[in-house]
Amino acid sequence: MMLRQLLEFLVSSVVDKPDQIRIDHISTPKVELFYLAVAPGDLGRLLGKKGHTVEAIRRVMAAVAASQGKETVVDVLE
Repeated sequence: MMLRQLLEFLVSSVVDKPDQIRIDHISTPKVELFYLAVAPGDLGRLLGKKGHTVEAIRRVMAAVAASQGKETVVDVLE
């Protein structure tokens, strides 16, 4: 569950309405899948210019997951 908590922390640091973050999580032996939804007004803040913010979050998640021998997929839902 540590990866889910990390994702929630990272996303809540970026958005204006952290209480409206929704994370759906599917775990397999090798991959952790996260489906992320935020308030409509926060979608732009989460994505960032040219997707840089969400890509940075994905890189942090991938690095932590790799230390646990796993991969992550973070998909942002509209």
